[in-house]
Amino acid sequence: MLPFCFSTPAFAPDADSALLRARALNLGPELGQGSICRVFEAECPATQQRFAVKRVPLPAALAARRAVFERLAREAAAAAALAAAPGGPCTEIIVRHHACVYDSTEEELYRGPCLARLRRQHPGGQLPEARVRRIVAAVAAALGCLHGVGLLAVDLKAENVVSDPAEGDPDRVVLVDLDLCHDVAGGRNHCGAAAAAAAAAGDGSGAADAGAGGERRWGTLEYLSYEVMQDGAAAYSPASDWWALGVLSYELLYGRAPWSAPNLEALLHRVATFSPPFPGPEEGGPQVSPGMQQLVRSLLRHRPEVRLGSRGGVEEVLAHAALQASCGAA
Repeated sequence: MLPFCFSTPAFAPDADSALLRARALNLGPELGQGSICRVFEAECPATQQRFAVKRVPLPAALAARRAVFERLAREAAAAAALAAAPGGPCTEIIVRHHACVYDSTEEELYRGPCLARLRRQHPGGQLPEARVRRIVAAVAAALGCLHGVGLLAVDLKAENVVSDPAEGDPDRVVLVDLDLCHDVAGGRNHCGAAAAAAAAAGDGSGAADAGAGGERRWGTLEYLSYEVMQDGAAAYSPASDWWALGVLSYELLYGRAPWSAPNLEALLHRVATFSPPFPGPEEGGPQVSPGMQQLVRSLLRHRPEVRLGSRGGVEEVLAHAALQASCGAA
């Protein structure tokens, strides 16, 4: 069994037993695809409990296999860290893992579409501001939970936030897909150690996603923060997650990313040169309050040290007037 394998006691007493139970699950319809996996609904034949199962095909090439193992290890390490967190509030807003074994993860099943699909169900891909406020507040809380246990999301995007409506909370969302999580600098070494062990188990030299200057970057291009585009992996911090929240907020409100370009260099130029537009109804845009526009601008400040959330963390973000309005919004 690979060193990163993980199981909750409720799923199986140990990793070997978890692998046996995972292999016995009956796979149902495919729920979606990621960059390295396919996700299925599955049912346990013994208990009829249903799960979302992420199956990851292992490449034959050693370098590619090592890279996949590293991502599986990061997800398992993040799941274990969240499971061990005191109080348990993270389980309501971040995907709950039951097991991560070898080439699959067994997770809580959420019914709603991801935010990318939800957005496409609305005219112009634009959600009403009241809904966006509630969703953004929930995603901010999820990022705060991750940061609180020493983890960075790194790949926050609309595809990685799933709608899971509950009674009395139609805009409940859950952050999913943690296989690019990294450790907060200077904090506990959750993901780094797991990825290193997985790389050794993968028995090969891993391929790196290199950008300018040979610096490795992870995540999705349009969500990369200004400093990460400039300086590479060394610039990842909680501030880069707050930038991604700003991109997500803009996308949900305006139906598109604040900046887009075909490659890293072109995107960096656009971000450095142009401010994101905030077209109003008279220009064919949605009705967005000045307070919500100011929230987005505060999350998209170029300098990470003055970006919203950089100094006061999640409390600072949730205290913003635009999100305070979400508490009583219909």
